[in-house]
Amino acid sequence: MKKTTLIAAMALAGLAGTAQAVELSYSGYIRAGTGINLRGGTQVCFGLAGADTKWRLGNECDYVIEPNFVAKLASYEGSDWYVHVMPSVYHGWGPAGTNEPDTLTTRFGQIYAYGNKISGLANGKVWAGRRFYNRLQLGINDQFLENNDGNGAGIEEMDFGMAKVSVAFMMDPNNSANDNRFALPIRATGIKTLPNGELSIYVTPSAQLKSENQVTNVEPAKQPKGIALGLYQTLNGTLGGNWILGFKHDKTGEVKNTRFVAQYGTTIGAATGLDVIGEYRVNDAPNDGGNKWFSLGARTDTHLSGPFRFLFEAGHDQVKPDAGDTRNMTKVTAALAASAGKEPGSRPTVRLFVTHAVWNDAARLTLSGRTQEVFGDKKAGTSIGIQAETWW
Repeated sequence: MKKTTLIAAMALAGLAGTAQAVELSYSGYIRAGTGINLRGGTQVCFGLAGADTKWRLGNECDYVIEPNFVAKLASYEGSDWYVHVMPSVYHGWGPAGTNEPDTLTTRFGQIYAYGNKISGLANGKVWAGRRFYNRLQLGINDQFLENNDGNGAGIEEMDFGMAKVSVAFMMDPNNSANDNRFALPIRATGIKTLPNGELSIYVTPSAQLKSENQVTNVEPAKQPKGIALGLYQTLNGTLGGNWILGFKHDKTGEVKNTRFVAQYGTTIGAATGLDVIGEYRVNDAPNDGGNKWFSLGARTDTHLSGPFRFLFEAGHDQVKPDAGDTRNMTKVTAALAASAGKEPGSRPTVRLFVTHAVWNDAARLTLSGRTQEVFGDKKAGTSIGIQAETWW
């Protein structure tokens, strides 16, 4: 996050107002690249049907641009007041003429105002607008164990000593006026359970809000209520690294998910970073519509010399449907990168990669989209590409 101070001359309808100092912070994220597949044609990405994530190194077929601008507008009684704006673009590669880069549409991923360090709110924050909210991420998979992005308002990070508590109301105003859903995410973080670790608790009920349509006189169909509970324990310095151990259970109507996850990160010697993720998730749905998913993988990131690094990632996924044959996919990626720094994860970075995936016949029968177009009759595939990525 970088900061600068601007002197904004306030004027309206040709009348100059009083100049004021505005502290502007800016940050962001981008990734973009291109590649080929070795059967002939554009790079395609490999993911197993029914898995919640895919292993992402050398396996991202898209562009992302997310610049953030945060302006500090005022201070009052010890609190600071801001506005946060993030125009963003996401572009998934697609057929020519349907989703080309020159037709990218910018959207407001975030646009909200907030005040922090408010003494009457236990030194917490009040906010309202559209924002990324309650994001709890597993790094190398870019998986969000918790995510309540969207429109809403709330009170955040109220410090009660034993925990910091946050409560929000989230609902999409773009949905039907007489048939919508809301979520009430509640979290408590920073609960000291061990000398080297903390517990976070996330509880998110959701339900329908509806009324009869006064034009059609039709009552919207009833939707089931939902509830989610997530428990996440950190352990720092255990077995030479840092851990996140998680459990989550969610239920909407008759559909239930139960998830166990472990993430471990450490350094090996002075040059290599290691990240490992293991996950097991059970989906229970009516009429044999559920499945069980197991995933295990790791990434190493090693400094070679100067700006050069070598990265290697391997991941295996298995999906066992309630009805049908078990699907398997294993993906490996090797990458040579030039990066601005010696530390693992240094950015900006430009990576030249080779990605190879193998899968069984049950997985082959569930391939879709561009992967099916290229590899539909095969049980293995390879892509070569180059990608830039940075955050600031």
